[in-house]
Amino acid sequence: MNEWIEKNTWKKYIWVAVIFGLVFVWLEIMPIITYTSTHEYGGKAIEKARAEQLAAAFVKEHIGEEAKDLTVMHQANKLILGYLNKEKLNEDYEKQFDKKIPNDYFQVSFQLEQHQGSGFVNLHMYSGEVTGWNFNFTVKNQDVSELEQKAAIEAQLAKTGLSEIQNIPLKIGRGKEWSGRSETAAIGEAKLQIRSKVQYVNGEIVVSRLTASFSPPESYQQYVKSQDSLAGYLTGIGYLLMSIILCILAIVYAILYRKFTSFKYGSILTLIFLIAYIIMNINMLDAVIAAQGEGMSGNGMKIFTLIITLLLSLVMAGSVYISIVAGDGLWKAQNRQVWPRMGQPGYGTYVMRSAVLSYLFAFAMLGLQPVIFLLLEKVIGTWSTTDVTMSPYNMSALWLMPVLAWAAAISEEAVFRFFGIGIFRKWFKNTFLAALLPTLFWALGHVTYPFYPATTRLIELMIIGLLFSFIFVRYGFITAMFTHAIFNSAAVGSSLIMVGTTKNIVSAVFFLVLPLIIAYVLKMWDDKKKNSITPYNPIGAGD
Repeated sequence: MNEWIEKNTWKKYIWVAVIFGLVFVWLEIMPIITYTSTHEYGGKAIEKARAEQLAAAFVKEHIGEEAKDLTVMHQANKLILGYLNKEKLNEDYEKQFDKKIPNDYFQVSFQLEQHQGSGFVNLHMYSGEVTGWNFNFTVKNQDVSELEQKAAIEAQLAKTGLSEIQNIPLKIGRGKEWSGRSETAAIGEAKLQIRSKVQYVNGEIVVSRLTASFSPPESYQQYVKSQDSLAGYLTGIGYLLMSIILCILAIVYAILYRKFTSFKYGSILTLIFLIAYIIMNINMLDAVIAAQGEGMSGNGMKIFTLIITLLLSLVMAGSVYISIVAGDGLWKAQNRQVWPRMGQPGYGTYVMRSAVLSYLFAFAMLGLQPVIFLLLEKVIGTWSTTDVTMSPYNMSALWLMPVLAWAAAISEEAVFRFFGIGIFRKWFKNTFLAALLPTLFWALGHVTYPFYPATTRLIELMIIGLLFSFIFVRYGFITAMFTHAIFNSAAVGSSLIMVGTTKNIVSAVFFLVLPLIIAYVLKMWDDKKKNSITPYNPIGAGD
């Protein structure tokens, strides 16, 4: 087990963890602290309940009707946020336009009973000010003349107090919707544009839609579109297809190597994964719907997404289970036991030392990751944008967000490390080549994250993934899984701490120390069984 590690090796890992841990604090934690301390609103968004109240009050005031079934989601203008990051224009935008035209905002969707329609109201996340709206209903009243419509929109624009938005030339288009694009109001090469619509409601002229946003230059939009297409292709071929092939191979090798393993093996961990995966996806239902944009909301959409999620959870759990069984057989057939079982001599001590070692590796990798991104920014011009599917504000129960870390750690280590490296090691007879391919497949599953160019995360995760592979091959599955879980939990936990509240902070700390809790419980159980703590190497030192 981990007893064979020499004192000098432990010291080396400790120093690496300390150095890169400090780098992590400097590059990741300090900017968050600085942002929240200097932010006008302290970096704290308004409560969702408050957002609902403000949206309902606006609907009542604007059209004289009560809104029902209100749902609050975090939305973002992904294109312009990416453009601002790329061109280093974030501070300029925040000073000039953010108060009236925020790119990150709360979108409150609702239903209307009297007019049999729906709509949404956009609110500034921090001030709660209404920044846009859209009412989707058909009113069977007389039409409003174009002259009256234009006058109503211009009057509404004047109320914003934003001079840049008041002088935009307007023109009417399909569906009697008005639009305008400013040639003077700009941030970099991004131009300000508005969309609006006017209707009679209860005998009065009402601006039923008014949204304003900045549009990046066409060249940037086309580049992002091409990169998104590339990312989708790489994920489809390199990750999804190869995951299916690995699953089929796992079924075959589980049968072929059944004498080396047991079909009971991994059932408990698979059950833990299934529960975590279901919790994670239910928790992210609003995030999935938010990613679809306007008009994709309501209970019907949630029920459909939930059904698909449950079916996918069963498929994923099956893949994890068969990968564990096949991986166990493959490694044992190669005279390697990378995952000792409960009850084996020294098991409790092995798990405890694996947990301690995992924290050292995780802290080192947490500091390494931002360094990689910093280098990629300098070399290939990497930039990022907002992903609402991972927004803490789109989680039903934010404190459960770290469950995502464990679901990913269990499944990815089981499929791509435990089975993936096992099968390629048998084929290639070379451990490095065996680690390279499954690491590539795993990395390709993350290229759709909002980083540009699309190869950014591929490069970063090839490095991180090979480190996970080293940890797995050298120190075993439990060490690799714990490291992965701690690594993910720290990243997710920082979001919880930034949002605040006692429940979120306690959750962040709990999931971060959970590997130690698990290791302590298993060691106490093992000690009660009075097992030997004879040093045991699950891999074979020097492999």
